[in-house]
Amino acid sequence: MLSVRSALRKSSGAIRLLEAHDRSSTKVIRERNSSKDCFEGIWISGLTQTTYLGIPDTEIVSPLYRAILQATNIKTLWPSDRPICAAFDADSGGLISDIPALVAVLVTIGVSMAVIEDKELTAPGKKVNSLLTANGSQTQANPADFCKTIQTFKSSAQIESFNVRIVKDDLIEEAASIKASLEDALSRAEMYTKAGADAIMIHSKSSSPTEVLDFLKRFRERDQVTPLVVVPTTYATTPRKSLVDAGANVIIYANHLMRAKIHTMEEVVNWGMHRAPDMFANDKEAAACVEAKNYGCLLRILLDRDRVDEKNWKIEHLIQQAKQQAAMGMRTAVMMLEGGTQSGCEADEFMIDVEELLKINAIRVSSA
Repeated sequence: MLSVRSALRKSSGAIRLLEAHDRSSTKVIRERNSSKDCFEGIWISGLTQTTYLGIPDTEIVSPLYRAILQATNIKTLWPSDRPICAAFDADSGGLISDIPALVAVLVTIGVSMAVIEDKELTAPGKKVNSLLTANGSQTQANPADFCKTIQTFKSSAQIESFNVRIVKDDLIEEAASIKASLEDALSRAEMYTKAGADAIMIHSKSSSPTEVLDFLKRFRERDQVTPLVVVPTTYATTPRKSLVDAGANVIIYANHLMRAKIHTMEEVVNWGMHRAPDMFANDKEAAACVEAKNYGCLLRILLDRDRVDEKNWKIEHLIQQAKQQAAMGMRTAVMMLEGGTQSGCEADEFMIDVEELLKINAIRVSSA
């Protein structure tokens, strides 16, 4: 096992993490360890884990539940010829009373960084994903209250000042809003580091890296030491070097393997359904996955069914083809991303776009 801190020391202060949501995606990343451009670790994403489960990314299930789910991948992640680190998307952190158990599970499975976001969660299932336009309808947590969560968690903090900002039509008002959100983000970052956060993640759903780069540079004027984490999903064409030069230490490719899996499975599933339209006539959950194009969840439930149900040659053939294509698609995405100089767009041809993933995730297709 390797900690994020140790990975940073080994990599001259800047590393990349790639999203993994199940055993197969974790295995694909681990298999690339011999590549000189390989990713230094994995990111256990809330968005892709919930897509895999077939439920919306609204914190219907707790971070603790997702951490326990990830524990099933422990043998796939460790050991490895080249140790890699792992970070966990902990959403709001869940109930304060759950945090000690959550931290214990994460430590057990080798996760050395948990990222919590400073959005106010009024009830389970009320979280809005950071990349959605509707995220502006969700308020940020009171910073003093969030500091208490940090102190309980003693981890890293994700600042949502840019994402909860509502875009203004008037150009003057928009400029003032951008400036205010930057100052708010910097103020929160200072409070969170004083409260004990070991790292700060600055998140943005803008297609331009400007607000993130401004934050990185301004923060580095005040603090040269605290690691800074970025997730350039929406500004993926940004040269990685520009983010590192501005002060970023950890760059997270947050949803790419699920996007690659869904992309490559679509042709297989369409082919199978064309040959046998009634394949899932008696399986409402699988049929719902097909209708929603949530092929990540479809493969999971088919594998589960295959372990306990009588063999159905049509479904068996589809499973084998889907497994092969999903693995191939994820391997291709990893290879394309590894050697790239940008921040995650190099494999766009082999993935669905993030907006489509968000639409797929929004539809509940499983009782999970």
